[in-house]
Amino acid sequence: MVKQPCEIIVNFVLPCIRANLAKELVDMGVRQSEVSKMLNLTPAAVSQYISGKRGYAVDFESEDAEKVRELAEEMIEGDVKNFGQRICSICGSMWREDTLKKLTEQFDGLAEEGTICPRKEAIG
Repeated sequence: MVKQPCEIIVNFVLPCIRANLAKELVDMGVRQSEVSKMLNLTPAAVSQYISGKRGYAVDFESEDAEKVRELAEEMIEGDVKNFGQRICSICGSMWREDTLKKLTEQFDGLAEEGTICPRKEAIG
């Protein structure tokens, strides 16, 4: 069965964004236990993200990494607006940079459809 675009995003892209965000927060001095609260994740998930055991199926482009870094800084400052929209924006940026297309080529038939996320125009 062909994987749907949303499955790719949920199984690979969102964990990648979470992993990079968790790593940025820890690198900025936030304790893992606090990161788990900030991201509404279990401490075990944060630990796996930080150690690289989970969430690294997709490579970030430098522009995406910068967006995650900015989001982490704003989270530390307590000044985050539209968190969900920001995550969608990072996902949309990854789509434009063909990162998602490369990933979806692993799944039979999906890349041929010409679109990765039907919401791309709405979030792009």
